[in-house]
Amino acid sequence: MMKARRTVLWGAAAVAAVATATAVPAPAMAGEARPAVSHTTALEKCQGVTVDRTAPVIARASVLIKASVHEIWDLHTDIDAWDTWIPEITPAKKKTPGPLRPGSVFDWSPQGMQVTSTVTTIRRNRCTAWAAPVNGIDGVHLFTFKKVRGGVLATTEESWAGAPVEADVPGNQAALETGLVDWVNRLKTTAEADSDCAGHKGRYR
Repeated sequence: MMKARRTVLWGAAAVAAVATATAVPAPAMAGEARPAVSHTTALEKCQGVTVDRTAPVIARASVLIKASVHEIWDLHTDIDAWDTWIPEITPAKKKTPGPLRPGSVFDWSPQGMQVTSTVTTIRRNRCTAWAAPVNGIDGVHLFTFKKVRGGVLATTEESWAGAPVEADVPGNQAALETGLVDWVNRLKTTAEADSDCAGHKGRYR
């Protein structure tokens, strides 16, 4: 895997430590991710787990990645290596040895905050969901990966609830959307660069 990582801007307001998302319409998939949100939209699921539909803030972002689902999955779940491609949320380190699994605990540090997340559920190469409580915010963060024509549709969806969120719903909505869009765009940029370096261009198995 190529170690050189291209940089994608991380939103200044991105408290995106606690992110979750859903798919955007198909026309938006070819380029960079864009936010899409509606409390009436069908939520993404990971083994039946969804974000909190009743939360005042729900954000989602989705992007088409032209790389194999295995490469994308490895980047996403290798938490100890997040600093090589998304340093804004590090230091990040697993506290539970072994591969990610339900009950796995990891620490990470978005925008200098200390967050301890616990994996709720996981399905290899398909999805992850974890809790992300921080500073009075109850966050639920979900990622899904679906093979589609031309690559893999990566979607992230997150809900925020709690008094700090209710104090400024528009501001928190904007912050979360910015963070989620930047996160999946960074994943896309890194995975596609690694795929090209490995000579896998055009093969998205």
